[in-house]
Amino acid sequence: MRQVRFPLKLKLLTLMIVLIAASLTVFVGIALKTFKEDKSAYIFETLLSEASSEQIILSQKLGDGSFKIKNSNLVFNDTDPSPLLKEQLEKESGYDVKIVVPEQTSFLQWKEGKLSQVTPAEGELLADITKQSINQAVKEIKLDGVKYLYAYDYNPQLNYIYVVMLSQEKAFSVTQYLINKSMLYGAFILGIAMLLSVFLARPLTAQLETLFGMTQEIAKGNFNKRVSIKGHDEVGALSDSVNDMADKIVVYMEEMKEKARLENEVQVAQLVQSSFFPTTSLSDNVLSTHGHFEPATECGGDWWGFYDQGDWRVFFIADATGHGVPAALLTATINCCKSSLGFILETRPQILSEPNEILRYMNQAVCGAGKEIQVTCFVASFNRKTREFKFSNASHTPPLLFNGGQAELAKDNFQPLIEANGPRLGQKLDSKFECETLNLKTHDTIFFYTDGLTEAENAEGTRYGERRLIKSLVQHGLGSPEEIIKGVMGDFQVFVSDKPKNDDLTAVSMKVIS
Repeated sequence: MRQVRFPLKLKLLTLMIVLIAASLTVFVGIALKTFKEDKSAYIFETLLSEASSEQIILSQKLGDGSFKIKNSNLVFNDTDPSPLLKEQLEKESGYDVKIVVPEQTSFLQWKEGKLSQVTPAEGELLADITKQSINQAVKEIKLDGVKYLYAYDYNPQLNYIYVVMLSQEKAFSVTQYLINKSMLYGAFILGIAMLLSVFLARPLTAQLETLFGMTQEIAKGNFNKRVSIKGHDEVGALSDSVNDMADKIVVYMEEMKEKARLENEVQVAQLVQSSFFPTTSLSDNVLSTHGHFEPATECGGDWWGFYDQGDWRVFFIADATGHGVPAALLTATINCCKSSLGFILETRPQILSEPNEILRYMNQAVCGAGKEIQVTCFVASFNRKTREFKFSNASHTPPLLFNGGQAELAKDNFQPLIEANGPRLGQKLDSKFECETLNLKTHDTIFFYTDGLTEAENAEGTRYGERRLIKSLVQHGLGSPEEIIKGVMGDFQVFVSDKPKNDDLTAVSMKVIS
């Protein structure tokens, strides 16, 4: 049995610490960068505003004229401006300020009562005034090894530049303070996260350690089935223990019991669903009907039925999306709608002649059952006395109408009932449906079916299709409804052979016999 070299809790702890540290580093880095950029913009704007406002104030005090250099001295309109400049520049503002006067290709600065050449770096920076006509700017500059923020405002009328400087160390002292504090705070948070990681990882590893200990206690047999898990942590060691005790696990028997219970429940559901369908064959002195239903699984999503009251017979055929138990449950809802027509007749006796209203009622019931599954449905009302045939369709496959009293049938004798087509049941609560009316004659036959018939495929992946269906009806359509269904299903079975069905299949033939 392999040894635990790298405990799982150590792996989890390392992973959580790395993730938290990386997240904190990225977050703090982005936050500090954003703050510094915002602070820089504010400082630059403040410095430029200071230079501009002070330049305006000084210009107002000086009045009209211009600065010139005479005999190595700074003069303004042939007078000494030193007193006024000292008063202006020596105000306590927290900035380094000075006056710079352009002189041909050089710049002379006046500061603390002295006139001198500016440094080469300043001269290169201020050259933008003459080269590019940039009269205002804030730039970074390095003077005597110290980095400064250098703001200037040039007054061309008075011929001088008002300069305001602030060292970057002083300008960003608050920012640096916040950076240092943020790093300390991040380290504190990381430490707290490490402690929390230990406490959070402990419950998981404790469970695995307990399970590992339990498997070691009962691992005495030799088992056939093996599991393969690579690694040298508790899970890897646990896989070895499972391999040693596999023959003693009785899960297989429990699974067989559960499977038998589920199969029994499905059989009960299948038995209940079979009660929703009418008898396969039904005939009276006017109509003869025969139906066929094959579910793709134990329970299906197809359903057909009818409701008789007086001279009216209401016929239904429906197909819920999908198949299996969920679709079968929805057919129960449709069947309940049919059964409850007797109660509706007490207040709306005319509803039997309004298949579109019956569909509207059924649509409300399906919407109430949920929106996960929708239903296509075709409802037809037939009056035995008048031979009036009214129908309404909720996106179901259109039935085929033909007259079976002819000497022989051809493709052109089949009329799909494509009128009065509306949305599926369950698609929208307020869906409305239309109604179409026909008058049937003796031997008129209607073949109802679901798409499981025409969309079925053979082993080569070829669909049965409507063309083959009509060809089969041409051959068998002159017989009784039972003969029609048996003939069509026989041709269908030859086509699909042993290919398993992917969908439920329903076919019903209804014929006017007198």
